[in-house]
Amino acid sequence: MVATAHIVQEYLDYLTFQKSYSSNTITAYNNDIYQFIQFQSEHFQVASPLESQTDYIRSWVVSMVDSGVKATSINRKISTLKSFFKYLRKMDYLESNPVTVVRNLKVPHKIPTYVAKTESNRMFDDLANNDEFSELQFAVITLLYHTGIRRMELIELTLANVDLEKMQMKVFGKGKKERIVPLGLEVVGVLRKYLSVRREIETTSKTFFVLDNGKPLYPKWVYNCVNRLLTQYTKSDKRSPHVMRHSFATHLLQNGAEIAAIKELLGHASLASTQIYAQSDIAHLKKVHKLHPKS
Repeated sequence: MVATAHIVQEYLDYLTFQKSYSSNTITAYNNDIYQFIQFQSEHFQVASPLESQTDYIRSWVVSMVDSGVKATSINRKISTLKSFFKYLRKMDYLESNPVTVVRNLKVPHKIPTYVAKTESNRMFDDLANNDEFSELQFAVITLLYHTGIRRMELIELTLANVDLEKMQMKVFGKGKKERIVPLGLEVVGVLRKYLSVRREIETTSKTFFVLDNGKPLYPKWVYNCVNRLLTQYTKSDKRSPHVMRHSFATHLLQNGAEIAAIKELLGHASLASTQIYAQSDIAHLKKVHKLHPKS
């Protein structure tokens, strides 16, 4: 029988080289698979995924529910196993897929957290007249809010893929899917100021954004940069870079942009992923309507 470690590594190599998944995604898939394998081994004395059964997977799901794991996290793990066993079936390691009949848990739709327009306007007005934040920090926050790109898309953005003359940039999203994102005059102005600072930094990095030591940005740095700023302008518990992405999409929708256009700007694979912002807009309208004297 083929060793478990060999099978898993073969699948991860497939995701890396054939599907072009990011290193973070590969790590998450690896962790999910081995969590299941460990559970299966401890509770059913079966170590190999080639001997997995539907009941083993359902038991794993139940155990996670009992342990208080969030439904969204459980569904992600189920999705990982579905992809993994689909690959094993494709490669003729299995005659049938044991995850096919395992259903995802129902997840209540949550309205994404975003910064109110009044807060974002005040935030950028203050930034324009505040020397506390560096040109790098200002540029990072501006690009996140004005384009809605993801944190890793920002970190991996290269000099070659930013065209300030054409006022656009080429972004590679999930699965290395390419999209062109337009840049407004305000963003271009901020990026030009940042580039004047970047030219003074000794670096061999091809990434658009670099730290003072010449090294590329990293996820925690971007998180801290955004969190530090949002703490001053919003009372929400969530103050991550993704809040800037949510704010971008929600404000576009509130200003009359079409859902299909927002989908393309965000790089969503399906319209269903973008529909959540419509719910956010409806919630906003209901809140405003309550202010009516006859409500």
